Amino acid sequence: MSLYASGDRAGSFIVDAEISHLHGEQWDDDEEVSRDLGSQDLEVEISIDETQLHLKHTVAVDSSSTEVDFPLRGIPARFEPYSVTVKASRHDGRKVYTAKTQLYHLPRRTDGGSITKLDSLYGGLLVQNQTAGSTSTWSPLLPYSFYVSWDGWLEKSLSNVQKFKDDGYNIIHIVPNAGLANQAFNFTVLDQFLDKCDEVGLWVMYDMRWTYKNHTSVRYQVDMLKTHRSLLLWYTGDEPDGNSDPVHAPKATYELIKSLDPWHPVSLCLNCYNFHYAEYSSGADIILSDVYPIGINATYSTVWDTPCNTTYGDCGCDDCKGEFEDIAVRLDRFAEYQTWLGRNPKTFWGVPMAFGNESYWPRYPTPDEEITMTMLSLNHNAKGIVMWDYPTSDALAKATSQLSRVVASNEVARFMLGSSTVPLSVRGGPSMDAAGWRVGDKMLVSILSLQYSAWSSSVTVELPESACAITQVLWGSGHWRLVNGHLVKDGGESLETDLVVVQF
Repeated sequence: MSLYASGDRAGSFIVDAEISHLHGEQWDDDEEVSRDLGSQDLEVEISIDETQLHLKHTVAVDSSSTEVDFPLRGIPARFEPYSVTVKASRHDGRKVYTAKTQLYHLPRRTDGGSITKLDSLYGGLLVQNQTAGSTSTWSPLLPYSFYVSWDGWLEKSLSNVQKFKDDGYNIIHIVPNAGLANQAFNFTVLDQFLDKCDEVGLWVMYDMRWTYKNHTSVRYQVDMLKTHRSLLLWYTGDEPDGNSDPVHAPKATYELIKSLDPWHPVSLCLNCYNFHYAEYSSGADIILSDVYPIGINATYSTVWDTPCNTTYGDCGCDDCKGEFEDIAVRLDRFAEYQTWLGRNPKTFWGVPMAFGNESYWPRYPTPDEEITMTMLSLNHNAKGIVMWDYPTSDALAKATSQLSRVVASNEVARFMLGSSTVPLSVRGGPSMDAAGWRVGDKMLVSILSLQYSAWSSSVTVELPESACAITQVLWGSGHWRLVNGHLVKDGGESLETDLVVVQF
């Protein structure tokens, strides 16, 4: 976890010992590279400074995500992080590899504020029930919501908070008012809004897009809001790469926020395929990706009357083809960038398009397109969804409210945040995308048709092992069946989405 709180009894470290051709330390100058490294082991020793805790574990060479449990007893809670040293030794003792990390074991909150943990293994959020008062139970939260206009909708009535909650969304991202002198909010009205969110149990994603480079303003806002029970996380830069903000600005603000509030993660949204990704992404725990491919002309800008290619032009979606796959490619690329940089994995969220009739986008997405964009993001390892923007069209408001009953449910969060995302192969039929999340002897399977027409051929989704039953249909037609342990369906509708649970 990104942090542990007073009351937590144990934690775990994640040890990655993968072979890399891009970064790291030399394996051995004298050893054949072609040798079967996976059959060899490393003796790993983990020590935490200023404590008596020393852990020993054996991990396989070229393995990843090995968990090493440790007790928190004997590690006093404090605001300063503990330095952790990891040593991995070859069996013959000829080589020792070292790495450093930090451990946060924070004191109990006494000001009534919330705590949000970030799971470093699967990328999800864990929270405590903010309406139940003091509780030691942590639950996974899969955010499903919108960026919501403050001055255009929210500040008009406190009853809108309850409406948003009743429509099924579990968090709310409030977009500040750039027209105000402080480029943020009427803080008197905002405080009433946050009190209402505290009351109804609606988590808040707090946006400082216009002010995040002003550290005086950031300090004021964080100190004022950090004790609200409903605060889930902070949001700093909104497309800082697309706006060419100073590349080190997000990191500087990140460090300030962490010094003021170590209890909550920080997020930002990147717009570009890769414009100083390394620098901008270092300023957040969670990176959002806003790829808007619906209805665009990907080769010629209707706004600027210029062509668009890999080096020139703005067609509203950077290096896009105007296809659903643009969303999947961007999320996959961001994950690759983290690997190339040799950094720990980031958590990524998707920002599906829920607007239209403006600039590059001549129309709104249809409900089917909206659902496809959301589920495609989740299939490619997004751990949260925040659509742009609300209020939206009546059709999209209805469709997303219906989908929220599934995506924001505890059942789906248990799968998607409790295991790794596994890409699944699909044979036959139209262009499709499938993924699964396995917990115990069950797997949640998401299957999407990316084709704008119905299809009649037989399609097979290959599962990692033979399933014996379909136990639930959470969304879709329910016409899938098991053949030789795999999911099979004969024909389907355009942009069909199915979400089923199978048992092994």
